[in-house]
Amino acid sequence: MATSHPEPWLALIGGMGDSIYAAVRSVHATQPAGRSQYFSHLEDGRLLRAAMARPAGQKLVLVGHSWGAEMAARVTIRLARAGRPVALLVTVDPVKRVLTQSFLAALRAAAPHWVNILATGGDALEHSNVIAAIGGTWGDKPLALADAHIAAPLAHREFAGLLGFRPPGGRSGWDWVLQA
Repeated sequence: MATSHPEPWLALIGGMGDSIYAAVRSVHATQPAGRSQYFSHLEDGRLLRAAMARPAGQKLVLVGHSWGAEMAARVTIRLARAGRPVALLVTVDPVKRVLTQSFLAALRAAAPHWVNILATGGDALEHSNVIAAIGGTWGDKPLALADAHIAAPLAHREFAGLLGFRPPGGRSGWDWVLQA
């Protein structure tokens, strides 16, 4: 018999720029001990093993930024296929060089709840916005697929602000995480 775990397991996944800006690491550092676990965008195998090792009744919440969001999306699909679905996926200004409709459809099928946050602020030539553009921003492509699509007037590097941005009359990505 599965045991219910009221506290979801939170995985925070940083993108390539996290080595420069430490934006996702900084959010992880503010969490109470044991509340979250940090992964880089290159640690998909480690994330998959850590998620599979969680107790069966515990909800899995994956929050990824930039290439970390793309990695979280891929792992979400793999976990669903392995019979261990993610309760909530939050993709924060995700990038992927080749984004196909079949990938987005597989993600929609794998994620019971999906929040996508799009960075729409900052100068186009601001360093992190340039990097996101080179990486291949998802833009509005998840608009019709995600449960919530939040356009936040912040630059790509502003992970905490993007996650905490609450649109008028709506919930922030962080609100979704806390209510998972």
